[in-house]
Amino acid sequence: MKKIALAIIAAAGMALSAPASALLINTAIGADETEAATTLTDALLAPGGGINVLSSTFVGNLSTPQSGTYSDLNLVSSAGGPSIALDDGIFLTSGSAEIPATNTDSAFTGVPATGGDAEVTAILDAAAAPSSVVNDVNSLFIEFTVDPGVNSVNAQFVFGSDEFPDQDVTDFFLFIVDGVNYAFFPDNSLVSFVVGVNAANFVDNSNPGQYDIEYDGLSIALGVSGLLDTNLASHTLKVVIGDTADSAFDSGVFIAGLTASESTSGGICGGVDQPPCPDDDPNNEVPEPTSLALLAAGAAGMGAIRRRRRTTR
Repeated sequence: MKKIALAIIAAAGMALSAPASALLINTAIGADETEAATTLTDALLAPGGGINVLSSTFVGNLSTPQSGTYSDLNLVSSAGGPSIALDDGIFLTSGSAEIPATNTDSAFTGVPATGGDAEVTAILDAAAAPSSVVNDVNSLFIEFTVDPGVNSVNAQFVFGSDEFPDQDVTDFFLFIVDGVNYAFFPDNSLVSFVVGVNAANFVDNSNPGQYDIEYDGLSIALGVSGLLDTNLASHTLKVVIGDTADSAFDSGVFIAGLTASESTSGGICGGVDQPPCPDDDPNNEVPEPTSLALLAAGAAGMGAIRRRRRTTR
C-alpha cells in the first residue's frame, strides 16, 4: 500500500484511539516573523518525514497572537458525535489564536489586520469562491527539497469556523504545493464553510457546543496531499488561512505531520483524503483541482446541523 494511503488510514483512526486530554495552544512562537517561521516549520514537520527545509516565511500578527503550536488536540463529544483528534502541530487562524475552551461566543472575532495575499486571491477566483477579497491572512511558506522519486507531500488537519452554520461570507484554508491548491473537501468545495452548499463537511458545535472549543462548526480529522512538480529542483508549500470580504466570524486550522511520500505503483492524486489514482496514468500528471474525484472519509457520525439565528454582519 502506498505511504499516502497509510497516512490517511492513520489519520482516520486517530480519533478512535487517542485518550482524552486538554488542548493546549502556545502562542509564544517568536519575537519576530523569522523566529515564528522557524518555530512553526519545526512543529509542522513529522520526524523523519523526508522534507529538507531550505527556507521558511511567516505572515501573521504576533502582538495579538494569530498563530501558535498546539498539543493534545483530542475533542470528545458530549452528545455522541465523533471524537476529533490530531497529533501535535501548528494552529493558524483568521483571528485570534487565544480561543476559548468552550463555545461561548456566537460571533468569535479577533483583529489581526494582516491584509491580503495576491496568490490566494487568484486561487479563490479560479475556484469560483463566494468572494476573493482577502483579509487577515495567516500563512507559513516553506521552500524545501526531497529525495529522488518522492512525488507528494502530506499532512493532516482539522478546520473549525464560527462562520458555521449560517454566515454567507466565508473563511478559507489552502494547502498550496508548487503553486496548486489541494485543500478541497471531499465534495469538491474549498476547505471553508459555504452556507447552503457544504455543511455536510462539518460537525455541529453550535451553542451550547458538544466540544470544548469555541468554533461553531468543525471538520473531522482529515488527510491532505499535494503533488510535487518533479521538474523542479526545489519545491514550495504554503499553508494559509484568512477571511474573505470581512474580518469577522473567525476560523482556524490545526495542521500536523507534514511528510514527503513516494508513489510505488502508478500515479497518485492530490486532495483531501484522496486515495491513489488509477494505475493507468503513466505520466502521473497533476489534475486540475476542480476535476479531482474526492472521496469522503469518516463522514459517518456527523451530527445533525442545528441552525440558529445570528446578528447580521
